[in-house]
Amino acid sequence: MANISVVTTDTVKTSPNKKIFAAVAFLALLVLSACGGGYQYVKPPTGSQTEPPYEKSFTQVQVFASAGPAIPKGGTVLVSASAVYQISPNSFANTDVTKSATWTTSDATIATVNNGVVTGTGTGSVTIAAAYGGKSGSMTVFVGLTNYITISPRGPFLLSSSGISFYATETFPDGSTLDVSGPATWTAQGGVFDIYPYLGGYATVVAPGTATVTATLDSGESGSVQVTVVP
Repeated sequence: MANISVVTTDTVKTSPNKKIFAAVAFLALLVLSACGGGYQYVKPPTGSQTEPPYEKSFTQVQVFASAGPAIPKGGTVLVSASAVYQISPNSFANTDVTKSATWTTSDATIATVNNGVVTGTGTGSVTIAAAYGGKSGSMTVFVGLTNYITISPRGPFLLSSSGISFYATETFPDGSTLDVSGPATWTAQGGVFDIYPYLGGYATVVAPGTATVTATLDSGESGSVQVTVVP
């Protein structure tokens, strides 16, 4: 009788646990592929909402004193320079450039300036200026005089501004102040503002640029400020 060999073939079934493990491993492989060298950043098209809406632009240099800008002969006052940047259509930011600016005085016989330190050498008023990045700003320092006039606001302003009111303030030796905007005669140089001489400093914006706004009293005392209008 012949021997008959019987070969039994078992069907291999994949358990549910092994299926879950395979799926998890496949997902992990996809995550690793995305995080690796296969990922490439694509810059959004110009004008898309993710593009920065405004680039920072340098508008003007402002000069201001750390204390009242009236000093005795031989006295000193620290004057600072600030670079003003437009960082959005409606906002500005300031950066101190006192040590980087180039300083000048309009009359060294009245006052000298060295890195923002103004020293009185005579009697009278003098213009102290700072130049930085192709732009400059200035202010008046009074040496040996009893009182002085300052103008505000300093700006900068936007071309869309419909009207601006400037103010003149007179400061006396005891520190007291007086608003002299009304009695003052107002002028503006530079073709940037239309300013009305006897309306207390009210002006309208007519063009972008930098202008000097001045208020003068009948006694001859005056104060000025440089302001810039940007588009």
